[in-house]
Amino acid sequence: MFETFFQDLKIGFRVLIKEKSFCALAVLVLGLGIGGVTTQFAVVNGVLLHAFEFPGADRLMDVNIVQRENFTPSNFRNQMLSQDYADMREHQQSFEYFTAYLNGSTVNLTYQSQPRRLTGGYVTHDFFDAVGVFPALGRDFLPEDDQPGVNKAVIISDALWKRDFGADPNVIERTVNVNGVAGTIIGVMPPKFNFPANEEVWLPLHSSFPVRPRNDPNDIGVAILGKLRPGVSIDQAQAEVTSFAANFAQEFPDTNSPFTLGYVRPLIATFTGPQLTGMLLIMLAFCVGVLLIACVNVMNMQFARATLRAKELAIRSSLGATRIRLIRQMLTESLLVASIGALLGIAIAAWSVDFIDAAVHNAANPIPSWMTFELSGKVLASVLVATTLSALVSGFVPAWISSRASSIEVLKEGGRGNTSRSFMIISRGLVVFQIVMTCVLLIGSMLQLQSIRNQQSVDFGYDTGSVLAGRMGLMEGDYPTNASRQQFYETLVRELRASGQFESVALTNRFRMVFSGNGPIEIEGEKYLEDSDRQIANFENITPGYLETLNLRVLDGRDFTENDSDQNAPVAIVNASFAQKHFGHESPIGRRFRTVNGNGTTIGPWREIIGVAATARMQGPFNTQVDDSGFYLPYFATAFGPVLDEPNANQFGTVVVRPRGGQRPEALVNQLQALVNRVDPNLPMYFVETPATTLDALMSQNRLVGNMFLLFGIVAVGLAAVGLYGVMSFTVNQRTQEIGVRMALGADNRTILGMVMRQGAIQVGIGLALGLSIALTIAFIFGSGLSTVLIDVSPSDPLTYIGVTLLLCAVAAVAAFVPARRATRVDPMIALRAD
Repeated sequence: MFETFFQDLKIGFRVLIKEKSFCALAVLVLGLGIGGVTTQFAVVNGVLLHAFEFPGADRLMDVNIVQRENFTPSNFRNQMLSQDYADMREHQQSFEYFTAYLNGSTVNLTYQSQPRRLTGGYVTHDFFDAVGVFPALGRDFLPEDDQPGVNKAVIISDALWKRDFGADPNVIERTVNVNGVAGTIIGVMPPKFNFPANEEVWLPLHSSFPVRPRNDPNDIGVAILGKLRPGVSIDQAQAEVTSFAANFAQEFPDTNSPFTLGYVRPLIATFTGPQLTGMLLIMLAFCVGVLLIACVNVMNMQFARATLRAKELAIRSSLGATRIRLIRQMLTESLLVASIGALLGIAIAAWSVDFIDAAVHNAANPIPSWMTFELSGKVLASVLVATTLSALVSGFVPAWISSRASSIEVLKEGGRGNTSRSFMIISRGLVVFQIVMTCVLLIGSMLQLQSIRNQQSVDFGYDTGSVLAGRMGLMEGDYPTNASRQQFYETLVRELRASGQFESVALTNRFRMVFSGNGPIEIEGEKYLEDSDRQIANFENITPGYLETLNLRVLDGRDFTENDSDQNAPVAIVNASFAQKHFGHESPIGRRFRTVNGNGTTIGPWREIIGVAATARMQGPFNTQVDDSGFYLPYFATAFGPVLDEPNANQFGTVVVRPRGGQRPEALVNQLQALVNRVDPNLPMYFVETPATTLDALMSQNRLVGNMFLLFGIVAVGLAAVGLYGVMSFTVNQRTQEIGVRMALGADNRTILGMVMRQGAIQVGIGLALGLSIALTIAFIFGSGLSTVLIDVSPSDPLTYIGVTLLLCAVAAVAAFVPARRATRVDPMIALRAD
């Protein structure tokens, strides 16, 4: 068996060297397909399958209590108050570790008089125990570190240690200023550990955020990381959490009544989410589709080769070669082609995986550092599977059919006959299949590209490149009270306005000028029987002058003044979309509305509408279920809940400035930071950029995805064109004598051209009809799910379907025209003499 296998290899190499053109084209086609599948599987493996490399990572769970009504794994309302966590931690039995954390938080760290804003995590003392990773230098948190009022214990990342502390081994026990209070560095984490997201520093959770009563408005929710006990299933843990949720809802209805269901899921789901998971799997499916098209192309080439080699196979058969032996020889050749294609595919994947990994980690909005893309053993195993399948798919059917032919008939008919006719039927069917696959893939690619283009061209209602914004975090050490934060904000606005460098200055709660907030509202005079009756509206807290800074006109009524506050009289400004949606053509000035939380029990004050502003988008360029209608509140007002006894000054705020005299906003970054530090020398600003820069950074990964879908579409169209061209060329070669006879009997060039083009048109027409039908069926069945992924474009968008149809018709016409044109140049005398 081994002797014959090596013999088949030698023969296969000789045949492929002899047929250089076939070998090169087949290797290129398969290399593109295998490279695409390998690249995308490396991404899927790094994000979904093998993201965590912690001990017992399969037992790490995200724990939530959620609202039972309208719950789905991809869309739910959750709550985990600090007291909920404390009660569950004390009594739960399902988890070996039950830890809480806050990730992606701002931590202000000052060392050697240099203030820095870092991305930090607040974790309970046993968090790293649950993860199974410990400091490489120094020690872990202790229970006594995780208490209110104690000296801040600080653990830093390896990258921060090397970058800002010069990898000094004596950094342990060094004193730093953290969030305005003294802290001590107690540990340095191992290299490349930045969990949960991209943290550079970790602090004990309860030393900064102690457990508060459930009705305390200053309480913050926490995320829960639990590690299941060995032998405990997710369903068992979820049942226990559900019992806690039901008890909390019964005992504390004011805060917990809607949240009666426990939800336990693998931790990775917290970071991926259904939209990202769906996108990655769609891209993997597209790559598999491209590989299938490539295999069909090579299969068609194999059919053409088998037809041309029919006499050779017949001679081998007549000399004693069995059918199995012939099939093995042809499959060996296919395996050789697929193996060489795999080497090319690995080379393509190695480059593309490195490129994608660098692009997503070096972006302004990077993915978590532990999501790495590499050609691991599992990924290379996928290459082996793809190679084997490619060889089998592209080689087995031609080998099986060609080996079935009668050697006597083949030799008698000069190598043509029934086998060639059956090959042509199958080849044309495969071309139809290619067109179907290409049509579906191209429609999907075009829909995604339109969605991403719409996302990038969202109108925010103002010139996002004309203002400069910067974020600030007023931490508890320097600003422990509402009054101290309010004083800072008011002083800062006065200083910036007095500097003379800015045309206008204002504050907003909006994060990076992209994300604010939203919630349900009630209009005075309307009746609301169910939660679903209340419309969702966006909101934003702003200071006087904010609308002017963004060049948003006040269309009716007036702007805020310094005297507007909840303590005087709750007021609001609505945008034009809000006014049109809720009041039609009537003026909303003097009308009232209020906010209501999700369960309808905690309501805000009735707010009088004092102005209507031009509509500006208050949310990011993402596909949310909330429209552009929204309202503005005074900066120190509380959006939800009752009016407080004193103005509410948020811990985090964004300052927005418009440069004077047409200066470029980017040129004033240093001046803005210097003016802020004149008010507070220890306060670092961060995300100091124009909203246009922010949006560009947020869209960078989407552009990468869009380019990948565009590449999928281009490759699919190219492969389909090559496949159609190959079959048409082979058909013309096989029908040379027939064409010669037709021309000898008086057929002109136009007739011959039309005959060949009609054959190609029939295949393309059938493929397009089936492809469009399949795409429309998918859009109809999965329309609601696809609509959450696509932005401002319908899954059955007619322009996309028409455009794909015209594009494929044009490509197919070109692919068929070249061999059809060659057919009109057949010399009848030469064709008849050859017969």
